[in-house]
Amino acid sequence: MLIKEYHILLPMSLDEYQVAQLYMIQVRAVASRRPRRDGWREILANRPHTDGPGGSGQYTHKVYHVGSHIPGWFRALLPKAALQVEEESWNAYPYTRTR
Repeated sequence: MLIKEYHILLPMSLDEYQVAQLYMIQVRAVASRRPRRDGWREILANRPHTDGPGGSGQYTHKVYHVGSHIPGWFRALLPKAALQVEEESWNAYPYTRTR
């Protein structure tokens, strides 16, 4: 496995960046509760974590319902579980892991 690390200098401190990151996660969580033309995103969990990669940060677990992006004839062939994509994310600046 190849791991690449990038450093981006920001005009703010680490604490200020972490507050901004938590704010953006919350804004996305509120916006994702509304139905949209391009599908539906459902947030199952959005909470602080202390035992994830990189130490303490924010954990989110989302389900994307992608059935509206697939043609009807193809959707009829697929099981309902195949029309959902799950995403788990651990955000602990500067470490982020998404599965």
